[in-house]
Amino acid sequence: MEVDAVLHGLIPSKLSGGSLARRNSFVEKSILKTVEVEAKQLESRLRPDITLITKDLRCKLFERPGLEGVDSFLEDCRREVRNGLGDLDDNKADGTMGATYFMEGVPYLDTSAEDDNGHKIGELASTAICGNDITASCFYVVGELSRNAGVYAPLCTMLSSATLYCFRSVYAEVVTALPLNGGIYNLLLNSSTKQAASVAACLTILSYTATGVVSSVSAADYLKCSPMFGDIESVPTAIGILGFFAMLMLMGMQESSAVASLLFLFHLSTLFILAVFSVFFLQDEGLGQLYANFAWEKQPPFANSIFFGFSSAMLGVSGFETSANFVEEQKPGVFPKTLTNMWVSVSVINIFLPSLAIAVIPLDDLTGSKAAYALAVLAERVGGPLLRDIVAIDALLVLSGSVLTSYVGVVGLFQRMAGDRCLPEFFSETNSWRGTPHYTILVFFAVCSSMCIVLDGDIGALAAIYSISFLLVMGLFAFCGLWMKINRPTLPRPIESHPMFFVIGLLLVAFAFTAVVLLHPEMLTYFYVYYGITTLMVMLTFARENIFTAFLTLLSHSKVAGAAIKCIMHKDVAEMWIRTKLKTLRNQGVVYFTKSASISQINRAVQYIEQNEEARWLKVIHAYTEDEPIPPNLLEYVQMLDCVYPKIKIDCIVVRGEFSPELVQYISTRLSVPVNSMFINCPKHNFKHSLDRMGGVRVILNSEKASLLEGVSGPTPTGPSPLSPTLDNSYPEGHQGMR
Repeated sequence: MEVDAVLHGLIPSKLSGGSLARRNSFVEKSILKTVEVEAKQLESRLRPDITLITKDLRCKLFERPGLEGVDSFLEDCRREVRNGLGDLDDNKADGTMGATYFMEGVPYLDTSAEDDNGHKIGELASTAICGNDITASCFYVVGELSRNAGVYAPLCTMLSSATLYCFRSVYAEVVTALPLNGGIYNLLLNSSTKQAASVAACLTILSYTATGVVSSVSAADYLKCSPMFGDIESVPTAIGILGFFAMLMLMGMQESSAVASLLFLFHLSTLFILAVFSVFFLQDEGLGQLYANFAWEKQPPFANSIFFGFSSAMLGVSGFETSANFVEEQKPGVFPKTLTNMWVSVSVINIFLPSLAIAVIPLDDLTGSKAAYALAVLAERVGGPLLRDIVAIDALLVLSGSVLTSYVGVVGLFQRMAGDRCLPEFFSETNSWRGTPHYTILVFFAVCSSMCIVLDGDIGALAAIYSISFLLVMGLFAFCGLWMKINRPTLPRPIESHPMFFVIGLLLVAFAFTAVVLLHPEMLTYFYVYYGITTLMVMLTFARENIFTAFLTLLSHSKVAGAAIKCIMHKDVAEMWIRTKLKTLRNQGVVYFTKSASISQINRAVQYIEQNEEARWLKVIHAYTEDEPIPPNLLEYVQMLDCVYPKIKIDCIVVRGEFSPELVQYISTRLSVPVNSMFINCPKHNFKHSLDRMGGVRVILNSEKASLLEGVSGPTPTGPSPLSPTLDNSYPEGHQGMR
């Protein structure tokens, strides 16, 4: 089908008449403008700048004569499928069969150039960005931990440190094997289905939401501990902090590695000074308060203290996954160092600060109304109002930095998911003023504010929701890391960790998760509501083709629906918009790079795309060099699969050039297919390029393993393969093609 015909099908002839011209509402103008833009984009996709492979060109490329019998057989198959496309025109891309192409004019691409890592950030800056997030948790953990564990709080933090030690190995193996931004979403996207990755990403979104809310409320509490701001309300102040950073994000502000480094050093210095003052205080005053706290009448039993205290202590290591979300911006070898640095810093801080607080402050004060700003109380006790104000300023700055981190993280994740077609496209839209994704920022601000209002700024309840989402993300990471060991065995792993680290880490996280649920069962309702809303948005995105089709059917057959839509816009405008959306969804191209002519592998790739992608146009691409000619039968295999899957248009494109990141980018630009819609098999240890250099190419399949029976002597099959190059160019008498 020609492009003009396709575009003509988008615009009913009625729209050129006077009925629509007399009614140009704002909604209709917006829809018509959208249709025009998407029609132009569709036109560029349907006219690829590549050469159709003719019989003569195929003989030249393959250096063998054409297979007349095979051509005749495939043409019969394609003719019968084409005759049946009348009922499938709305489902199969542009309603045509696939074709075979040769990409000419590929320029010389220098694949020997090494990456320029000068613009990437080093160990200090990387540690600072994620360290500010994870070490800021001490401001709201000390009080909550003391409530649940009492004098046994240091033991709980030691257990959380041991858990983090296990996850240091888990994250090191998984993220260095798949060094791409996205955390758990990236892990599942490259080892499981797209739907599973999206559902898991919803947990990360909820974790970012809880991070922003908890950090803003805690910052407001520490601000309130100063007499100058003692009359402020926590909830309005927290919403004000969230709104302030939303405005900064709308103006284009991003995290600065230099500012983060200075803030991190100031934060560590403040905590060090607080610890030194506390030690001097204990030297002067003695350990009388510690002995008194050991006799605290509200002290829970030892087992309960460890069980529930461990769940609170795990909140103190939240943010450990932050480094995995910007691994592409880090210099080579930096990521494992950031994990070690975070583990050391948070272990020291979370063990010593609760110990000092218990030795200095009565547990009644530490677990009472002052628990929300426990470190400020400790600072005032050991150093007076000046040290209290310094700690409060430090808390305000570092916790505000965590709010900014949550904004930056959720914006990046939303844009990544929208680019992968897991969320509606409007989340990736940017404004013309500052080039920022305003819809994402405003939606995130609204969700955070609603959570703050619904829970009335209760730091304990907010911390419970944060713990639930964070622990689920960590548990999924350990489980999926084990799954990847099984499902992606050939994937190169610069760091290999023993499976026991994954198992122990998963069990400890499950232990903490159970404690949180038992301690705050009422918080599960709020968790389900917010997680359900996020997941529903993702599921609706995956089902939008069915939704559009159902709505179009309803408009065509229901007079009530037609009358209702006329109250808003012209019925033909609505139908035109829906048809445009459907054609745009189905004509989104995806690319699968194949190294060999394996019909089994290509078939599995088609099945993956059919189950995980809305696109119904697959381009199977093979890159070859003069030393490695095009595999025999590749074109025939693709044409056969094009007949087997009548709802998917499957093209085969051969490209002369070495498969490399540069070639991937060139093909992406030339075919107007984003790199994150390009797929490959799981690379092996001899793969020349690391995945982080591939620009976001997705791993969807394992390379097929050799059969255990391969090499076992047995009877030789008689008769040639139907697609063998030595096949006689004739078919059995009476052959009529595929029925």
